[in-house]
Amino acid sequence: MLHQTVFDSARFFIFLSAAILLAIAPGPGMLYVLARALGGGRREGLLSALGTFLGGMVHVFAAAAGISIVLAKSAMAFATV
Repeated sequence: MLHQTVFDSARFFIFLSAAILLAIAPGPGMLYVLARALGGGRREGLLSALGTFLGGMVHVFAAAAGISIVLAKSAMAFATV
């Protein structure tokens, strides 16, 4: 039982490290917000950040509700959404 706990802890820390690295790495959303802020000013940058945040939250809530699994399994449901 102790071996399993140590193994799970090691996996958790590897997962946590990968998640942190992915979270801090700039992605397309970050580049979009940066481009909008540089092109249109602070207000456009903040609105773009808010938009990407809200879009991400829709995805998080859909995944939490299990909708992501349904969309992944059904091409018709994916096309509808």
